[in-house]
Amino acid sequence: MGYGDIAPFGATKCKTPALDRMASEGMKLTSFYAAPVCSASRAQIQTGCYAPRVSMPGVLGPASPVGLNPAEHTIAKLLKAQGYATICIGKWHLGDQPEFFPMHYGFDHYYGLPYSNDMQHPRADTGEKVVPLMRDNKVVELMSDAEEDRLSRIYTEEAVKFIQANRDHPFYLYLAHNAVHFPIHPGPAFQGHSGHGRYYDWVEESDWSAGRVLDTLRELHLETNTLVIFTSDNGPWLVKKADAGSAGPLRGGKGSTWEGGLRESTLAWWPGHIPAGRVSDAVAGEIDLLPTYVMLA
Repeated sequence: MGYGDIAPFGATKCKTPALDRMASEGMKLTSFYAAPVCSASRAQIQTGCYAPRVSMPGVLGPASPVGLNPAEHTIAKLLKAQGYATICIGKWHLGDQPEFFPMHYGFDHYYGLPYSNDMQHPRADTGEKVVPLMRDNKVVELMSDAEEDRLSRIYTEEAVKFIQANRDHPFYLYLAHNAVHFPIHPGPAFQGHSGHGRYYDWVEESDWSAGRVLDTLRELHLETNTLVIFTSDNGPWLVKKADAGSAGPLRGGKGSTWEGGLRESTLAWWPGHIPAGRVSDAVAGEIDLLPTYVMLA
């Protein structure tokens, strides 16, 4: 998702009412940095370390013999040690061999795809190209390309159920949508919704998902005790043209170390703690999440 892909950061090709409200009730972080590709970026989120420091400088493919070292300190491990319930929902992309599954890194549960939704491989029986949907350590479904339009909805449903089930004690939810990674698969309710193509349809579904999470927190009266961060793992995949987003005023995109590849539209929301309607241009990034969360916990 590009720096210019949501309305609080200047997007004009889609409507993002949930994120508009999140920005108005929270803070826009206008100089928040990621890595230019997905596995590296996700390693930084989990460990609070620059990706090369934890030997994750690039992108892992299916059946890669390497993954994030399970001995690394991660957000989930450190919060779990303080009594938090933890779950990873969505795209993992830090290793798809059993020793690298999310539950080795402090997550009580996992539900999602172990890598990007474009990394399909043929089924042994039919040859149809599929990606594996996992629950905890087991594959529960082989998902075809046509079925990927369910992803955002089922991830969101899983996130809401987790929040509801853990309303009475501390929890850490890492919700990592495959949206808006190519191939683009907005759900049926959002197809044609934006009027500007299927990419922005999927942005609007991502906004809907964020809204469901925030609404659930409000309904359960958890909003003043829950910090929520919205961000992306890297900038827009510009070579995909109409199926790519926009870096807004920034140069470059995914795979580039220009600002468009690294600088992410980021929102922080915590009513009663983060002043509403604020904008911060202080330099921050993925590596700051782990120490922030652990300090607050």
